[in-house]
Amino acid sequence: MTIKRLLLTVFVLSVFVPLIPIRSEGLPPLEIHFIDVGQGDATLIKMPSGENILIDTGNLSAGYKFEKYLKDHGVLTLRALIITHMHPDHVGGLFAVLPHIEVQTVYDNGAVSSGNEFWHEYVNLIKELRLKREILEAGVPLSFGDLKLTVLSPSKPLSGNLNVDSIVIRLSYGDVGVLLMADADGDVEKKLVENRNVNLAGQVLKIGHHGAADATSETFLDGVNPEIAIISVGKNNRYGYPSTEILKRIQNRGIRVFRTDVFGSIVISTDGENTGLKCVKE
Repeated sequence: MTIKRLLLTVFVLSVFVPLIPIRSEGLPPLEIHFIDVGQGDATLIKMPSGENILIDTGNLSAGYKFEKYLKDHGVLTLRALIITHMHPDHVGGLFAVLPHIEVQTVYDNGAVSSGNEFWHEYVNLIKELRLKREILEAGVPLSFGDLKLTVLSPSKPLSGNLNVDSIVIRLSYGDVGVLLMADADGDVEKKLVENRNVNLAGQVLKIGHHGAADATSETFLDGVNPEIAIISVGKNNRYGYPSTEILKRIQNRGIRVFRTDVFGSIVISTDGENTGLKCVKE
């Protein structure tokens, strides 16, 4: 092997890990970016139309890195911004990016968290920027061309527990399903599994609550039956996420696990029939 070829190989392995190539006979390729924001969640959906959807915004300390990622990927406008719940690691980065990006509609679960400083700042910023705000609850569908987002949870009335009231979304594009669990716990999973009107099946599962032991039960994994599991989590975080028990449970099923603390940002590409994945570590 020549030196030139060796350098190329090292570069490629450090930047992306391709799994399944996308063929051209399906829908125009859609990208789902699970952005490395440290201990937190931020998911960017880039549609073939050029429009973008953002689900959560990571934590406050990762705001600069998060804003740079969006700029580097040409995100200047958002068709929709969805905040799953008001924990700082899901909403904190909003304050770094929202004033600089044009947003058509902001969605949240409608919870009133009067004792939550982030909630007050969020509501004030939405009003100050005069943004359109809508409330999501179980059963509400959002349609963006061939992309469908179905809200699976929470149901009204809300419980008052921020994690339990997280917005859970099933994304479908052609025959491909992606389940985004936010910080939902085992009780939410149990209700979803028992609800015969809910379709949980998906090739890709973003694990709930950053891989904490209070989520991702065996029964829930049976219902989803994913091929790929994504865990958005910070390196050496103080919570000890992801749980060793959960990692073993996933891996024992032969599910491929990709973690943002290990692989960096994880990008799923799909044409509605085939699915590919790359990891971008900066």
